[in-house]
Amino acid sequence: MGISGFLREVVELKKKDIAEAQRIVSLNSIRKEAEDIAKGLIEQKQGLTEKRVRKPFLFLEAVKNRKGGDVGIIAEIKKASPSKGDIKLDLDPAKYADEYTKAGACAVSVLTERHYFKGSLDDLKIVRDATALPILRKDFTLSSYQIYEAKAAGADSILLIVAMLSKEQLRDYVALSRELGIEPLVEINSEWEVDKTLFANAKVVGINNRNLETLKVDLNVSKRVVPFLTEGQIAVEASGISSPDDIQKGLDCKIFNFLVGESIVRAKNTKEFIQSLVNTGSTCSSSTINPNLAISMDRYEKTMVNGINMSHRGLMVKICGLTNPEEALLSVEAGADAIGFIFYPKSPRYISPEQASEITKKIPNHIMTTGVFVDDDYKAITKVVKACSLKAVQLHGNESPSLVKQLAEDGLIVIKALFAGREPHLTKAHLYDDAYAILVEYGKGELPGGNGESWNWELAADAMVRKTDISIKTKAGDKQDNETTLSSEKEKKQLRVILAGGLNPDNIEKAIEMAFPWGVDVSSGVEFSPGKKDIDKVKKLIEQIRKL
Repeated sequence: MGISGFLREVVELKKKDIAEAQRIVSLNSIRKEAEDIAKGLIEQKQGLTEKRVRKPFLFLEAVKNRKGGDVGIIAEIKKASPSKGDIKLDLDPAKYADEYTKAGACAVSVLTERHYFKGSLDDLKIVRDATALPILRKDFTLSSYQIYEAKAAGADSILLIVAMLSKEQLRDYVALSRELGIEPLVEINSEWEVDKTLFANAKVVGINNRNLETLKVDLNVSKRVVPFLTEGQIAVEASGISSPDDIQKGLDCKIFNFLVGESIVRAKNTKEFIQSLVNTGSTCSSSTINPNLAISMDRYEKTMVNGINMSHRGLMVKICGLTNPEEALLSVEAGADAIGFIFYPKSPRYISPEQASEITKKIPNHIMTTGVFVDDDYKAITKVVKACSLKAVQLHGNESPSLVKQLAEDGLIVIKALFAGREPHLTKAHLYDDAYAILVEYGKGELPGGNGESWNWELAADAMVRKTDISIKTKAGDKQDNETTLSSEKEKKQLRVILAGGLNPDNIEKAIEMAFPWGVDVSSGVEFSPGKKDIDKVKKLIEQIRKL
């Protein structure tokens, strides 16, 4: 499914703005100016002015290598917003940039979008002259022209929004930015977008609590998503941050950099407010940590098995077997991260691609819309994927590893179902390394699904640990004496396990305690009848999970 809502509106306007800018200054001209400045960074000793010459990757240096008690605040120049309207139209960029610098901000973000945020590149140039701090150009980047434009104006970073770009565009724009000596902030709104950041080799990942299609803010987004980033990625939380308490909640989840706009601009004393954010956590010691938090984090560390994050923190919830738009939307509103449609004709929850397409058109872009297939071939699957604008496929039959790889190479999230009680058995999991996740259930009954029956969920955790060991040894070959290689492989291996089969609001906590999955897949456990969801049960299930 393509972008929708506010994001679609702003993209259409931005395309017109880019065309107008190129009529005034051609692409060749702006590229030459940007590249000359980048070359000047290398030739700094040849007498170029300090204003023109900037060290490369200042923004990256400003946000990296932080830890508890060391807070990085990217303070924003923000005159208006689409959600709040006018904030401070008479804001003086130079004055605020000076205040931000004196208050201890690590960087300055400047909104240059003119229609909804009332910003401009002139604001960025003013800020450039007013501070030596790294500057982020915050705008909706759709073209390489804007990257050259940002460099020419003096930016040290640009914003790249994953939802607006293909993974190839994202990769190319990250590479181009680095050629110009600037490190981009790559923004996501859900864990489903993390893979795109990895494909593009993004180092600084902004986790936006605001959904840019609906403009709604959910402060739990960043806390849920950050565990999915790799060790080499730097998280920056954005949107909805208005107090030191909000900063502390981020620190508790090991987020150390925060982009803050509206609350800073509205503060009565800008300097004191920023300092209160910067100083959050600096006096915290082990004796002052909330004991409940300490227990929670201790549990998180103890659920690392052979280097695999088996914790249920940030658990993904998929409601499967949906058959009508209303129940799909209500499931999403209740907090589901993913929804599933059954394209297996023998299932009582089967719906046609036409029916599924009508539902996906109404589902927010950050939700993982998933098609469930049983022994269909590549052509049949991709036909349905395109017709329904699906983000993921769940293969519930005897599909080959080569089919999984082929679908994954198309950019799809591929979930492979394996079983503890029949074939394809969990012991074959190591053959499906190209799968994004492995869905685990027992496999009772005639239908491929869980058939609503509970089972020994602990088998999922045991089998997955064995699977990882097999996979590591396969990749390491027969060099069993090379302990360093094996250890390194184990640390890098991240396995996503989705638990299914017999789950309902009354047993979900027990199931999670036994299996420690990455996600859960629930269908009959929240139904009145096959395909007819009981939304009260959906809400209760998700509430039970979020309390863990």
